[in-house]
Amino acid sequence: MSRNARTIGALIASLLVAGSLLTAGGVVATQLTDDSAEPATQDTSYLRVAHASPDAPAVDVTVDNETVVADLSFGEVGEYLTLSAGTYNVTIAANESGTVVFDDTVTVDPRSVTTVAAAGEVSEDATVPFSPILYDDNAYEPAAGESAISVLHLSPDAPAVDVTVGTGNETTVLAENVSYGEASDYVTVPAGNYTVDVREATADNDGPIVATTEIALDNGSAHSALAIGTVDGESEPFQVIRTEDATVDVELPDTETPTPTITPPPVDNATETPGENTTETPGDTTTETESGESTMTEAPSPTETSEPVETEAGA
Repeated sequence: MSRNARTIGALIASLLVAGSLLTAGGVVATQLTDDSAEPATQDTSYLRVAHASPDAPAVDVTVDNETVVADLSFGEVGEYLTLSAGTYNVTIAANESGTVVFDDTVTVDPRSVTTVAAAGEVSEDATVPFSPILYDDNAYEPAAGESAISVLHLSPDAPAVDVTVGTGNETTVLAENVSYGEASDYVTVPAGNYTVDVREATADNDGPIVATTEIALDNGSAHSALAIGTVDGESEPFQVIRTEDATVDVELPDTETPTPTITPPPVDNATETPGENTTETPGDTTTETESGESTMTEAPSPTETSEPVETEAGA
């Protein structure tokens, strides 16, 4: 299923106070919980917020003037919130100063699952200005022993990328030619631990490695790998974080319209962030800006590695 990405509204990000930046510092960021979640209905939808703006401070998020996420720092992803279908006023403001960086309406479709990424940069001279990007979390529930993964490109100064597992003839492409703001389609692989290379996009998917990371993919679950930070490392270094996504299971009754069942991840699911990261600026390349289709001819075998704790950059 194609994973859509779309931007919303205008920005007021240049008003942020300089010097109020916070860093993720390699801390594992536990997702925020929503204790008020109610049983799902035909109109129930889910929405969460990811902080992917490398030079923005921690933020608070309000929906219709009610704070739903507080003190969300760079590299953190909030818990899914349960909402009824409809149009909501969403505000994103700096946690300490209260300065509003985004204020607009967001329409939530029935039975949808959405990740809102606070992306771009807030500085006045930003090449990619701050603007939230909406992604549809629409992975089908993988079969037993399998896992699904999608790549979100949220690094404002990184080129288009390919994401691969393995080397030489054993290379499997997880995502191909993904540009800033885009998301690759979900692909299914055996559950397990993987060493993943993020590369500059090339026709043969063998470009220079921008970063290498370890990613754990759980059995029967779907995941997003968010490429965040900056290649030049001036605000936050380039890194990859993994978060578990909701999944969709379609039931096929004999006489009624198929009914999708949405399964959010466990409440105690954590967003993993790498412990260290250094990144070299890649050499001059020319890349296409339009995302290609993700292809898989053979599923890779998971490696026996531990939970992801470090991202290493390469040339």
